[in-house]
Amino acid sequence: MFQTRVYKYGLIIFLSLVFSGHGVVFGSTAQKIDQANEAVTKSDLPKAEKILTEILKQNTNDYRVLKPLLEVKMRLGKYKEAKSLIDRALEMEVSSRRKVLVYLNGQPEPLGAELIDEVVVSSETGKNNMRNYLDPADTKPVEQYRLFFFESGEIKLVPKSQTRIKYLTLPRPIYDEVVKLKAQVENKLVATVSGESGEMAELKGGCFLMGSNKGEVDEAPMHEVCISPFKIDRYEVSQRNFLLSTGDNPSRFRGPLLPVDSVTWVEADAYCKKQGRRLPTEAEWEYAVRGGTSTEYYWGDKVGSKQANFCDSYCELNLRLVDVSDGFKHTAPIGSFAPNPFGLYDMSGNVSEWVSDWMMEGYYRVSPKNNPKGPGYGEWKVVRGGAWENDGFAIRSANRKGFQPDYRIEGVGFRCAADLK
Repeated sequence: MFQTRVYKYGLIIFLSLVFSGHGVVFGSTAQKIDQANEAVTKSDLPKAEKILTEILKQNTNDYRVLKPLLEVKMRLGKYKEAKSLIDRALEMEVSSRRKVLVYLNGQPEPLGAELIDEVVVSSETGKNNMRNYLDPADTKPVEQYRLFFFESGEIKLVPKSQTRIKYLTLPRPIYDEVVKLKAQVENKLVATVSGESGEMAELKGGCFLMGSNKGEVDEAPMHEVCISPFKIDRYEVSQRNFLLSTGDNPSRFRGPLLPVDSVTWVEADAYCKKQGRRLPTEAEWEYAVRGGTSTEYYWGDKVGSKQANFCDSYCELNLRLVDVSDGFKHTAPIGSFAPNPFGLYDMSGNVSEWVSDWMMEGYYRVSPKNNPKGPGYGEWKVVRGGAWENDGFAIRSANRKGFQPDYRIEGVGFRCAADLK
């Protein structure tokens, strides 16, 4: 019934359907709504915004006002204000029943009820709708709510002139619409925030011991690998940069300077190529994360609370380390922790990172010494570094795992690399 995008006439239709005498609290409200409709028709959005804001002050939880007002805010480019209205709407209970609080003239406390009909027209003296046909034509009609009162278990008609309604629930269809609008608003907010520009570090390359003889089977054997000089992003790709490049933001945890998450290998590969870069090879990635070290982590052999973002006491998963606190429940803004010896941030933790190689458990036994690029084919692509949703063991420098190239999960992001020219 409703459109997720905001169009001039779509908004007028929505306002007309919602407000043409339906569910108004006071007689003057209907006139204000007519004025808002007229303002939208004339593209006078500031006036419509002002009128709808005044109506909302009378009934702060009325989703019928919240949604069109946030759409007006979006069209005016007031995305922070639109986001505030969205958050207010999404705090409401989602229900197929229209639960309300009913404030009756002369009643000190509101009554809980379900709103059955918003507009029931009867004569001023009548007790049911049949009076509309029996009374004289000049009898003044009375608009009423039909309400089911929870405490008494009775259905009653209540004149609107003596009643104020406060909405407590959000209908499921409206909830779905608002969720879609939320994604649009968040993307707009992400795109307007300034931040890092994709700075790269130049690494001189060299030989190092790759893998581990103490970890998982696919990390062995430890073997010498030599890497040519290359460049790699200092930071994980942020949502801001990903959105500006692709027009999309698949992340579960939204924020302009949070790493893009829930991105597939295919999307990460395409992004890097669009920037004139590429995904790093697995060997380049491990050379970069170690930063010249040979310990389990680039800061030493034990995991602590200040070096990386992983599943600690803030984390809600059952693998969390309850006696360690890194300060973040999910992903952290890029660069929140100290860099490794090569000046690279979040190489361990935050989000795992896609690399270019196909995954093969026994590849280290046959890997070439110079610039290995992984097996020529496979089913899974390698991810490295561990994430906010992993335990401390998974963020070790040698740890590796794989996912299918089209796999999407909130713990995986990426950074790009490039050849030195």
